[in-house]
Amino acid sequence: MVRKSFKLICSQVCVRAFIAVDAASNRLAGLQQEILSVSGWKAAVKPVEAQNFHFTLLFLGEINPQQAESIKTSLSELKFEPFSIKYQEIGAFPKPDFARVVWVGVDPEGGRKLVALAQQIISLLRPFGFAPDKPFSPHLTLFRAKRGPISLGSLASRFHGIDLGSDFISEVHLKKSDLSLSGPTYSNIYTVRAVTV
Repeated sequence: MVRKSFKLICSQVCVRAFIAVDAASNRLAGLQQEILSVSGWKAAVKPVEAQNFHFTLLFLGEINPQQAESIKTSLSELKFEPFSIKYQEIGAFPKPDFARVVWVGVDPEGGRKLVALAQQIISLLRPFGFAPDKPFSPHLTLFRAKRGPISLGSLASRFHGIDLGSDFISEVHLKKSDLSLSGPTYSNIYTVRAVTV
């Protein structure tokens, strides 16, 4: 009964939250269309909507208002300079020939900066019990398989070495996710802006 009561209370006041940086490159939606045109996946995958493109730096799960305020206070101590990333390589989780998620990666330098940003956030929030269940891997989800896993086939080699666009990272967001039958809707709870030195 206590567990049910907690779930009921949390469903009324808690939010499903994560910390992320948004991706704004117009090239990404075009990349999705290019992949669909050569893969034959149209009926097999669900593309991520352009307004939902992001890199999840740390998933928090269900948080209550008090936790949200503590997270905001900690994130206010986050210090980072703006930086650019370049998109490159197409990959998949859990593996290319058994893909449930298809993603685009970033260049090594941009990836290192995203990792450093994620590590700084983890250090700030670890005292509150927030920690990743696996190391952060810089990637941006383009598609999710609808039913069963799919295979990348020759897609990885087809897009290897091609300019897949770039982005400028200057903000980190504490976001909430509202789930519905049509898919998730993300909105910002709190934003930390980069400091230009």
